[in-house]
Amino acid sequence: APSRAPRVVTRRGGGASAFARPSPPPPPPSRPLAARTPWRTARRNDPTRRRIPAASDAEPVTSLAAELASLVARGSDDAVDDARVRAIVDELERARAPADPRALTGAYEVAWSEGTMAWRALVARGVSAIAGRSRAGQWFTPGTPGRALNFAELFDGRCVVTAEGTFRPKPTGADDDDVDDATSDSCEAAQTDARYPIGFGVRIERGDVRAFGRRWMLPIRGPGEFQMLYGDANVRVFRSSGGVAVQVPSDWQRPAAEDED
Repeated sequence: APSRAPRVVTRRGGGASAFARPSPPPPPPSRPLAARTPWRTARRNDPTRRRIPAASDAEPVTSLAAELASLVARGSDDAVDDARVRAIVDELERARAPADPRALTGAYEVAWSEGTMAWRALVARGVSAIAGRSRAGQWFTPGTPGRALNFAELFDGRCVVTAEGTFRPKPTGADDDDVDDATSDSCEAAQTDARYPIGFGVRIERGDVRAFGRRWMLPIRGPGEFQMLYGDANVRVFRSSGGVAVQVPSDWQRPAAEDED
């Protein structure tokens, strides 16, 4: 078979060489770059390398809490999206947000409820339709232990029912009889170190009814408990044996000392 003729090249000095190395083959065509995706990361040597979150990531807790406060503050049950309220409550409970001291200070009143608490709200709406505004809630005062005052106001405040006692952070696994033996004596400690949901033990000491300028003592005493699923300065969520309640800040004021005679 005929052999391939050698390539002749010219030397720099003008001479020629009979043999030379053949030219290398051309490089293959480059592959097109892949399209970028939401999960693309930065280069390996880039110190800011991170995974870019997808648009479907969970909403921030503060946004959810603000939406919840707005939903329940509309003032009419017909305007409240119950399914959305329940979904937000579930999300806030799962988020395990840091405890906010403001949620355990001052008066909050029930704006939305379900479970047996809903029956109380239904009765309050029925009374309101006949004789004016009715509302219920709690007033907390931080301390060692903290003070809890449950209140129900009927007939535009002409009738007020209260139940007062103490509350403490509840150790995990403790029952109602362990309220006085709680390992954390300070509610402030629970507020700063804990994450929601937080369990509390309550011990009711006394109760009363005020109406028509008079006061009657109620023979109520004993332990209780509740969980705060979430709380901040604008909304808080409770769970107890009566169900779930969403509360918002209240302008309710404790009856004056002179009314207690």
